[in-house]
Amino acid sequence: MKTVVYQGYEFRVPADWPVYRLDEHPRTCVRYDVHAVYLGSPGQDMRCPAGLVGRTQTISFVPGQQAAAGPGAGPGARGSARQPGAGSAVPQRLPVARSAANGVIRSAVKSNAVQHELSVALGAAALGATVLGTYGTDPAVVSQVLGSLRQASAAVPQSAPQAKQARQARQSDQSDQARQARQAAHAATPSESWRGVPAHWPAQAVRAQPPVGGQRGTAAVHPVGGFDACTAPTGHAMHLWRSDYSAVGIYLGGVNAACAHGNLNPTWVRAIASWGWGMLPTYVGPQAPCWRGTGVLIDPHKAAAQGKAAATDAVHQARALGIGPGAPIYYDLEGYKGDGACTGAVLAFLNAWDRQLAGARYVTAVYSSQNSGISDIQGAARTSGFSPPKAVWIALWDNSPSLALGSLLWPMPDRSKQYSGNVNATVRGITINIDKDIVDGPLAR
Repeated sequence: MKTVVYQGYEFRVPADWPVYRLDEHPRTCVRYDVHAVYLGSPGQDMRCPAGLVGRTQTISFVPGQQAAAGPGAGPGARGSARQPGAGSAVPQRLPVARSAANGVIRSAVKSNAVQHELSVALGAAALGATVLGTYGTDPAVVSQVLGSLRQASAAVPQSAPQAKQARQARQSDQSDQARQARQAAHAATPSESWRGVPAHWPAQAVRAQPPVGGQRGTAAVHPVGGFDACTAPTGHAMHLWRSDYSAVGIYLGGVNAACAHGNLNPTWVRAIASWGWGMLPTYVGPQAPCWRGTGVLIDPHKAAAQGKAAATDAVHQARALGIGPGAPIYYDLEGYKGDGACTGAVLAFLNAWDRQLAGARYVTAVYSSQNSGISDIQGAARTSGFSPPKAVWIALWDNSPSLALGSLLWPMPDRSKQYSGNVNATVRGITINIDKDIVDGPLAR
């Protein structure tokens, strides 16, 4: 373990966790799929890889005046410093036996089981700091870290730890890039793992392609160019990028959402809608039991209950952002490869997700790989009477902005496609790492 000292407080974390000073390096991506400590408020222009999914143990110390936008406040309080999405469940206060001696913090730890978060509020509710911990399957390490939180003692020699943190902060950009490269190397083929770049793929800087035209019956159709990024770009970037794109994927939350929300809040949603953007609201909940990533999985014995809970929370998050009934919510189901038991759990989960979402009068939709989730949904619909979602967003990295994908159940107006990923796109001088989409399916506006 090592001691981290920040803004008059100290706490102990595993020695191999990197520490990032966001006030000194505001473009550092606040991500929850790798172990790390983040000190400060997330920047408005974080540089995140597009395809991050999953959640593990992390710690974020968000300074004063952020508690109102912290865990349990709901996405309506989101701002540039917003951390993982707060679930619809009422946060539970866990009993904490703490001594007043030695500066130990007496605040209770709040638990948000929906989003796999633990947090401690420091000082007044509206002005104090928030220390937030995320976890994947086991909260023990995060609980231990929060339990070590105390006011820094004047007797504690701070020069050496602070110097070490400063060195780590100076290396944050390089370290983040190195982790991103390691993650990208895990992808084998576009069909099996589209959320990463195979090692043999060259890096590329791209510009958006013009919309693809076609025919739908006797009426001309014009699917639009779209993109999705791990965190919401700045309003300035969205205003400029509107010249080349018309649709954007946004992440509502979910237990496997891997990035801080960034700029996502109701004001941002209203602004980009007024500029003509259509949105693909996406929720990243539990993944297939045979998923190879790091994070929370569907429990085959609780799949239906988990699907219902995920849909309930997704609706809560959407409404808080001002996205009401009639809009689609896409469930992000990452690529997987498994047996019939794994597929059965996925279908039970999605069946409950669809029912709950439709009951709230939202359009049911799923994002998944053509060779796993989409294929399994279509197969079940044809052979067992499984009720498919209204719309699909198909992940197929073939670099072809075409929705002609063979004999799918869904007609063109119910399809979108992610055809390229983790590329650096530049529009009017602003570069963002994105996944590229061609969109003809339902959008929130």
